[in-house]
Amino acid sequence: MFLEETSEAKAKFDNKALKFFQKTGGTFLQFNAYWRENLFERIMRLFVWENTDPVPAKEIEQRLLIQGHCGVFNFKDPKTGITELTAMFGNFNGVAKYMDELPHYMMRCPVWSGNTDVGINSVVISNNSLRNPALELVNHYAYLLAHTDVTLSRLMISARDAGGVPVATSDKQKTDIETYNRKLYNGEDGVIIDFGALGVEYAGSDKHTQQNIVDVMDVRQRILKNFYADIGVRASFEKRSNATVNEVEADTSMLLLNITDMLDSRKKGADAVNNMFGTNWTVKIADEINYTIDNESEVAIDAVNS
Repeated sequence: MFLEETSEAKAKFDNKALKFFQKTGGTFLQFNAYWRENLFERIMRLFVWENTDPVPAKEIEQRLLIQGHCGVFNFKDPKTGITELTAMFGNFNGVAKYMDELPHYMMRCPVWSGNTDVGINSVVISNNSLRNPALELVNHYAYLLAHTDVTLSRLMISARDAGGVPVATSDKQKTDIETYNRKLYNGEDGVIIDFGALGVEYAGSDKHTQQNIVDVMDVRQRILKNFYADIGVRASFEKRSNATVNEVEADTSMLLLNITDMLDSRKKGADAVNNMFGTNWTVKIADEINYTIDNESEVAIDAVNS
């Protein structure tokens, strides 16, 4: 297999690393870290920026999603003396009649920080009309998905035996039970020779009280669909026999409301950069998720006719 033959991959997935993952891979913290990275990567692909050199497009999106706004400024590097357009994190400051429309923007990067004048020598691009970041949304759904995956992984392991929680009454029992459960986790056959001459009682061994694995997987999918809906992306459409055209169009309108607001804010920011610095920045929705009227009509008709 490819990963087994690649030296770099083998170095990352050696036995020591796999044993560590075995201990931590099914924990909430591990799942939460996975989903935070995964969901953030997905939301980073919503928009496509073009002609932004020398500013990498990902630097613009990162700041918009993490902070809710991104400063653009002609930055002169104190070490090289080179001046070039740069995207930076920053904070609004100053005094104005509107508390969220302040005249100055304190830019910062690892090698420099300084105050700029918005609309005079700097431009601030917004993630949406309220400048809300998307990182909190990512954290919210990563939290829900992490708990779901913990439940799913535990159910898949407990399905290998009769279930229940063993209650040990001695250190010998405790050691034997831990050894057996470790083998069970790894999919190995395990036999307990001695329970310290005492029977082990199992609490909550009624399998009928456990969640169904398929149900948990369904919840996982629904949470992911809700995440996509919150960022304005339609996930796989499930036809419902009682769906009406109005219901389908209402769902589409809600999706477009979210993503259109984000796109309009980016376009306004790109136009402001172009006007101030003579650039030709453009931004659009990624082709993979761009809705067309024809596709929306087909989905609505299919939903009604199914």
